[in-house]
This record gives sequence, C-alpha cells and structure tokens, in this order.
Amino acid sequence: MSYCPNYFSIEDIVLQDVRVSCKFEVSVPKLGKHFTNFNNPQCFVFTYSLSMCVTGMLDQSADDQDLKQGSKVELPFWMVPTLHSKKVISLEIPRHYKVNYRQILQADSIVVDLHKWGPYFYDLGLHVANLDLKDSPDIKKSLVDTLLNRLRQIMDMSQHSTHHETVHLIANLDELERKLFAVGQLSFRSYKEWVRRESSKINTASLVASHRKRKFAEVTI
Repeated sequence: MSYCPNYFSIEDIVLQDVRVSCKFEVSVPKLGKHFTNFNNPQCFVFTYSLSMCVTGMLDQSADDQDLKQGSKVELPFWMVPTLHSKKVISLEIPRHYKVNYRQILQADSIVVDLHKWGPYFYDLGLHVANLDLKDSPDIKKSLVDTLLNRLRQIMDMSQHSTHHETVHLIANLDELERKLFAVGQLSFRSYKEWVRRESSKINTASLVASHRKRKFAEVTI
C-alpha cells in the first residue's frame, strides 16, 4: 500500500472511511445546519458531500447557515488530508495513536488486541502520521517498533499451528499482520514440500512424450 489515497484499493476505501474528530479553524460560509446552495452547482456538490458527512454531528441547536470557526465535527478520514493541508481543519489524533496508547504498546505490544483497536491499525496509523502532525515522528516509530516486536511471534505461530488453530490465533491481529501470517504459512508449506522433494519433481514434457509415442509406433510398424 502506498499510504496515499488509492482510488482502486478497496482496503484503502474501507480504512479511510473511519470517522475522526476535527475542528474547523476557519468559518465556512453556507455549510451550516442543513444548508446547501442549489443555485451554485460547484458549491452544491461540495456542500452536499460535506453536509452528508457531518449531518447529525453538529450542534443540533445551531441555526446559523454558516459553519463557525471552532466547530467540532466528525469527518471520514478521506476528507481530512485535503482540508488539513489547506489549514481549514485541525485533526484530533485518533485515540489509539495517542501517547498513552503508544506507551501501552511500548510496554508490551504482544498482548495487545490490535484488531480490536482497529482492523487496519498500521495502515490508518501511517495515513495519520503522514499529515505532518507534531506527533507524527513518534507515531511512525511506535508503528515500526510494534510490528517488529510482534513479527517474530506471528511468524512462529504461522509455522507451528494447525489449520483449526488459525482462526483463534489471528483473532488479535490487524489485517497487515494477518497477511504476514498467511505468507508465513505458505512459506513453511513450500519449505516442507521442498524437503520432501515434492516441489521439484521433474516430469516428461508433453511434447517429448508424444514424440516418443510416435517414434515407438513407427518402429513397431
């Protein structure tokens, strides 16, 4: 994964649909409660898409048609990079990437149920870190250290587990770790086939076999 918005990636679409808390740093006209400008097609498209994301999340007592500076809303993450880069919003770091959760991972990441924290924990974390936040370097380091600490156990489980144990073993893994687990299983099966000489059996090519049959038929005639 490139950790940039990938239009053709189903996984990228799913992981970036998670909602994150944001604060508008500027007032945005015509984006208040239930407002869309039908007379301006461009404004309508933008306001409609944004209003569909924030409807029901703004202060229901607000009657202003404008979205005021300081308004806190929850937006799908796919909207955040563009708005953040234009200084329209500031992002509140998702809780599982905050310092207290990073400290939990630093203490003992092996026992953490990452799938419960988020099925795309690493991928979303790198998307967040790439926003150039103050905590970005610490988030990246935490993600790398966590994966390195858990990788050995993941590979060990993948090579010493039965098919029936797989579902239980991968329950606490995020999607990236599950892929690594599957790669480990496949590599170990390939290794065992190689040891038993099952992966390199030399068979007669079909062209050679048919030629021999034809030659044998000519000799017998």
